[in-house]
Amino acid sequence: MPTRRHTLVAAAGLALPAIAPLVPAQSGRSSAAATSGAPAALPRLKIYIPANAGGGWDQTGRSLGGALQAAQLVQHVEYENKGGKGGTLGLADFVARHGSDPDALLIGGMVMIGALAVNRDEQALRQVTPIARLTSDYMVLVAPAGGRITDLKKMVAEVRQNLATVPIAGGSAGGVDHMLAGMIVRSLGVNPAGLQYRPTSSGKDAVVLLQSGQAAVAISGYSEFKAGIEDKSLVPLAVSSRKTLFGIPSLREQGIDTELANWRGVFAPGLLEDSRKVALRQLVIRATESPAWRQALLDNNWLGSLLYGKEFEDFLAIEQGIASAVTLMLKLKA
Repeated sequence: MPTRRHTLVAAAGLALPAIAPLVPAQSGRSSAAATSGAPAALPRLKIYIPANAGGGWDQTGRSLGGALQAAQLVQHVEYENKGGKGGTLGLADFVARHGSDPDALLIGGMVMIGALAVNRDEQALRQVTPIARLTSDYMVLVAPAGGRITDLKKMVAEVRQNLATVPIAGGSAGGVDHMLAGMIVRSLGVNPAGLQYRPTSSGKDAVVLLQSGQAAVAISGYSEFKAGIEDKSLVPLAVSSRKTLFGIPSLREQGIDTELANWRGVFAPGLLEDSRKVALRQLVIRATESPAWRQALLDNNWLGSLLYGKEFEDFLAIEQGIASAVTLMLKLKA
């Protein structure tokens, strides 16, 4: 079965070797082995979220902090939000202010990888330490209720007729939402260079653009549109999984040969002793084993996709390569 990366690469017209699937249960080592010798509880921990409040990274960071406290691994958690440019502004600030802080973690993910690729700044990620991939989820396309786009078929017709009349709101430039929009347009035989993409800092901000008429369609994780879908203020058009998910038909099932998943993870400062990096990784892994974290996965409709150590580092290298290739092929611009 094709993996998420195979589909992404095929949609962009690229050829890369076969690689591991997106969502293994966890890394090749057993979780018990990774956490042998239980880490001591920390008196405090800062979780730096390089995005505005309310978005997927914010939900991930606060859920992780809640799980750490519920498991009595950390006594006090402090959160800091700084949105902008796909997390790259927050990444730079985190490195400058917390580059050697032994009690700090940074939330990140594929959105940041894409934003760095768009800005040709892939080396910036070398200034932090990969700790673990935590979650994966799929994106949902929505339109405002009562608008001119009532289903995916209508959106496709308008894109083919005049792409400029279908502005799409989503996450930051170069992120997975932007990639998915470009992949859909390319799959429809339309030049993605004409895509009118409206980057935002959260699904909530994307909904604002829909409601104001500045966007015709929005893309984000299901958890960020769930309330609007349930109260029927948003019309779900498609989901980016292979098959129907959340009761929403997939793009592929509706004739668009495209699928894509997002992932989120956690990083530590780059200037730490190896022993401290290991201790922070153990804390994060222990938190993902807690009932509080499992409940967060259910509440937010996330897929747990724990990956750590060399496996996570190798995964990041592949993701960076693909993001760079796709942003060039699809002519994605910041």
